[in-house]
Amino acid sequence: MTATNPKTVDDGYYLGARVLAYQLLHSKSAGTNNSIPFLVVCTRDVSKRKRDRLKKDGATIVLVEKLHQDWVKAADARWADVLAKLRLFQLIDYNKILFIDADTLVTAPLDGVFFDESSLTQGTKALPEATKDDEAELPRTYMFATHGDYWGYDHAYPPPTDLSYLNCGFFIFTPSLQLFDYYMSLLQLPGRFDPGFPEQNLLNYAHRQDGNMPWKPLWYGWNVNWPTEKDWRGGARSFHAKYWDVTCRHNLEATFDMLLSKPMLRLRRLPL
Repeated sequence: MTATNPKTVDDGYYLGARVLAYQLLHSKSAGTNNSIPFLVVCTRDVSKRKRDRLKKDGATIVLVEKLHQDWVKAADARWADVLAKLRLFQLIDYNKILFIDADTLVTAPLDGVFFDESSLTQGTKALPEATKDDEAELPRTYMFATHGDYWGYDHAYPPPTDLSYLNCGFFIFTPSLQLFDYYMSLLQLPGRFDPGFPEQNLLNYAHRQDGNMPWKPLWYGWNVNWPTEKDWRGGARSFHAKYWDVTCRHNLEATFDMLLSKPMLRLRRLPL
């Protein structure tokens, strides 16, 4: 969470983080194993009031510093601080972390993603054509798995298997300081990736399919972006969509209202 615009956008993401806390920690239909901690990564401009409320909801708050680079200009002001997401790779006390954007609604347990075959450690390749002298040294092994971006509501479900552009609203990885340092080296190279979607395009470059650390595809049902009723009926377990914004609900209005009824009832009983 960042506090780019606390009266509008951030309040939606704050609501989303609280709904995720309920769904992952307390929901009987979507909850995870109690041994899996729920971390909320915040920059320091997220108010103490919000951080304290999230702690009471059961979250472990992780404060991180922002990351900026002068040449990285996001296509939308809302994404000015998204590079802070890369700080996750510094959390080496954890073997695996599943990152979930706060604008995600969970429909069924996600524990199994930690055992998805794509979450196994991979050996880094040494392709000469993908090795750049001006970039930091790559780690010997890595783990980074996600799904391709659907780019709109008119998508097939199950999706095609040849999607090459990853969406970083839902991904699993093994934290690594060497991998973090590699990402930081990319930020020192103007033009190495398109900065329009800052962290997403950096990760797409670092884990490109023809590179030395290609991303691995998770089972398609763990998460979908641009969700539709077809995805819901097909068994998708989480939806990446700003469900608090009626313009982002597509044909899932009734489904979202049904899924939100219990968490919103709980949240109404607790102070914001």
